[in-house]
Amino acid sequence: MKKMSSVGLFLLLNSVYFFSYFQRVGIPGTIFNELQSTFSISATTIVGLGSLTFFVYGLMQIFSGVLSDRFGGFKTFLIGAFLLSVSSILFSFSHSVSMLFTTRAIVGFSAGFIYISLIKILTTIYPEKKFPFYLGITLVLGYSGGIFATYPLERLVSYLGWRNSLFLIGIICSICTIICFSVFRISGTPSTKKQTFSLPLLMGVLKNTRSLPLFISSPINFGIYFLFQSTIGKKFLQDFCAFSSSDASLFTFIMMITNTVFTFVSSYTSGLTGKRRSIITSATFITLTALLILFLNLSFLNKKGLFLVSYILLAIGAAAGPVYTTTMKESNAISIAATSVGLLNTISYLFIGFLGWCTGFILDHFRNASVEKEGIIIYPPSAYRAIFLFCIILAVCSFLVSLLIKDKHTKIMQ
Repeated sequence: MKKMSSVGLFLLLNSVYFFSYFQRVGIPGTIFNELQSTFSISATTIVGLGSLTFFVYGLMQIFSGVLSDRFGGFKTFLIGAFLLSVSSILFSFSHSVSMLFTTRAIVGFSAGFIYISLIKILTTIYPEKKFPFYLGITLVLGYSGGIFATYPLERLVSYLGWRNSLFLIGIICSICTIICFSVFRISGTPSTKKQTFSLPLLMGVLKNTRSLPLFISSPINFGIYFLFQSTIGKKFLQDFCAFSSSDASLFTFIMMITNTVFTFVSSYTSGLTGKRRSIITSATFITLTALLILFLNLSFLNKKGLFLVSYILLAIGAAAGPVYTTTMKESNAISIAATSVGLLNTISYLFIGFLGWCTGFILDHFRNASVEKEGIIIYPPSAYRAIFLFCIILAVCSFLVSLLIKDKHTKIMQ
């Protein structure tokens, strides 16, 4: 039987990654108020949905990396795709808070397999020099799911309601998964190189001085961006600026498009020039600048245009994701490529979950100063000012640590 083309295989795999990323961006951020109104729950509970997803997703990164290195990327990819399809549909049928959390935990568990499996597949079917380019294309295609999870999802929800919208999206994800399984079974796929995992190699990643700055800077930089993109970005604009749901989601829509474009630019530039440190340092500085503008604008100016500028800068600052990934992969042995990247993702997403939990705690701390309208809680500026200040402190740490990242890597024993 003739093997399918590498282009067809590449696009097929990324069709599922599209929905994986959609789930991480759209919920709870885009439907924050809808969930709060439907279930009459606090900000901590709603933000907890996102935090739980990221906690489970993060914990799964290291395990999925080990499994991908041991059994090959295609098997673990299909496992994640099937579970993602089922949990996406079940979430739309949730009629209790416990079911909301259960289905989101399964989403995080299943999505944890997909990205790392893709990294493993790309590592084994493309030459090392082309890895940054194909990683960039993968992220663009996956991030497109994040784009759809902002303004387009808000518009869809306004017409169909949040349950019907998410059910429809779950069905489409299931169709893509079935096609993936059918094509793999009928035409076959290239076999990925299987590696034997060993604890000493994993410990080598943890002890590697080149890895340590990445473990600190990447989670902070990406975590701050994701906090605004998928959790409080839309909610803040509705609370403080009195934006409508559609106008607020348009801001996060622009934010996601910007991040997608600059992610590819950073990946392509990194692959073309071989530069890593300068791109990462610039990204952390841009993130810090964006937060300072946000804080000052919230405290003194209240210019809506400046909020958009800040959101765009946050998106640009987070676009160094593939550069962090490439640097981590290059800093460790090829035999644990997926494991090392999985460990970086584990720390990153656990931090995202932690940051989300802190945000929910801060919002509820200011509950007495908030206003409730039609079941929706509007939080005061002081709550968001505290969140922004907390993020600024973290961004300063990320920038300083990024200066320690090595631009060139020495040859690693295979």
